[in-house]
Amino acid sequence: MQLWTALRTTQRVARKAAFPVTLSLVAGLLASAPVRAQQPQGGDTVAPAGQSDAPRPDAAPAGAAGMAGTAADAGNGGAPDMSASEAAYRRGDFATARAELEKLAKTGNAQALYRLAFLMVRGKGGPQDLAGAAALLRRSAEQRNTDAQTLLGKLYLQGAGVDRNFASAARLFELAAEKGAAQAQFFIGKMYRDGVGVPADPLKGLTWLQASARQGVAEAMFELAVMFGKGQGVTADEAESLRWLEMASDAGLPLAQYTLAQNYTRGGAIARNDEKALALYRKSAEAGYVPAQSALGALYFAGEGGLAKDPGEAFVWFTRAAEGGDANAQTNLAYMYATGTGVTRDDAIAAKFYNQAAEAGLPRAQAAFAVMLSEGRGVKKNEAAAEQWYLLAARAGLETAERRLGELYADGTYGVTDRAAVARWVHAAALDGDATAAKWLETASDDGVLAAQGRLADVLAKGAAGNAPDPKRALDLYRDGAERGDPYCQLQLGLLYARGEGVEQDYIQAHKWVNLSAADGNSAAIKSRDLFASLMTPEQVSEAQRQARQWSADHLSQER
Repeated sequence: MQLWTALRTTQRVARKAAFPVTLSLVAGLLASAPVRAQQPQGGDTVAPAGQSDAPRPDAAPAGAAGMAGTAADAGNGGAPDMSASEAAYRRGDFATARAELEKLAKTGNAQALYRLAFLMVRGKGGPQDLAGAAALLRRSAEQRNTDAQTLLGKLYLQGAGVDRNFASAARLFELAAEKGAAQAQFFIGKMYRDGVGVPADPLKGLTWLQASARQGVAEAMFELAVMFGKGQGVTADEAESLRWLEMASDAGLPLAQYTLAQNYTRGGAIARNDEKALALYRKSAEAGYVPAQSALGALYFAGEGGLAKDPGEAFVWFTRAAEGGDANAQTNLAYMYATGTGVTRDDAIAAKFYNQAAEAGLPRAQAAFAVMLSEGRGVKKNEAAAEQWYLLAARAGLETAERRLGELYADGTYGVTDRAAVARWVHAAALDGDATAAKWLETASDDGVLAAQGRLADVLAKGAAGNAPDPKRALDLYRDGAERGDPYCQLQLGLLYARGEGVEQDYIQAHKWVNLSAADGNSAAIKSRDLFASLMTPEQVSEAQRQARQWSADHLSQER
């Protein structure tokens, strides 16, 4: 559904606020990156859709705001006087609160056991002791204390202080849920929906999540929005999805506010509204949700979403998001330091943030850090390390890194021991117009490097790097490479037959060659083969397969 593309597509705000990535830092390195659904920050939070991670085990269950929880299901006939421990907790004297509860817990009172365990889990008033807390929670849970059942369930869910056991977690959550514990209803609802610890039962999952949402659990509202939006166990209903998403946002869930803001920014399922989007980004960011902080920084930087350009505010929000581990924000902050945009230029700080984001796996940061290493900006010059970062970015599909790597291999900056392995990068540089790269491919092809031969054919077919288009020679190179067993040439030759470019259109030949290429695991060849098969008769497919088998047999005998 359109409403939920925000959770699986490129972040529109970051894309609109970005500059194209180039290998000149001055030109900018604020390109977009895939949105990573992240765990909301702080409190009892909900894992993003599609993940089974749970809120952290030290968060207070619904109906029990830490020490201020109710004495429901206290056990042992009546609750002891906990006023002293409660007063100490409220004034922040956790050591006294813990000491008081240790005395009360000796009576076996369920609520005292739970509250002491709660402090032990959080490490307040004394050392954190998850195993000890789990032992106390078991005693409290056996007395049907729903707070204890819920917290112990979280420990089992995460393997904190106990061996991880989803079935035990589910049993505890369901016991508490049946007695109306809202957070337990949320957890068991997700577990039934996802089939974690219990047999998958989307209807039960929906029922428990609805029960939790009716009690005001915003995370449950968000999960319902996801379910209705994506049709998970229910009939997809965009209007119902939006209703739950808005409710979760109104209830103050930062993830919901951020997701709704993305939808207002993008438009489609709901009308685009920059004013509402900005307000929601700000609420989510101020609540500490890191992706929203990064998005808000991007809006200020680019002057989008109804905001005037304000590098100072952008710096503030990028800094907060970077401290929270957001790789996009780290890269954007690095760009500001590298170019002196809104801050005093500082290459050392820029290199530090580029390095952090590169280590986190962000391709544009990897390419930018490679530039810093290559130029010795803010770090010691290190071409060998720069090459490795370029390779990581290029393998992730960053085109600028592919081209720059090709240029550096072609001009001899980086030594080449395996020309076949680097031909793909030199190819990218040649197609971008680098004459040195085109010459490199020509030489390698003449020396019999098959991987270079097919790429040279591309350059000739397209007339790149100052070459006049030469489709006839390109076809000859593709055909020769295909007959000699190069998967790239086989794919390209098959595509020419499918399009009828330079040859008579022939789907049998097209299928034969892409099928041979597909045997090497080429995903593009596999897709093309399946497409061609759908356009052919069964007899034609059979003949193409026969010819491919015959070619393989002949080729194998020649190798012997």
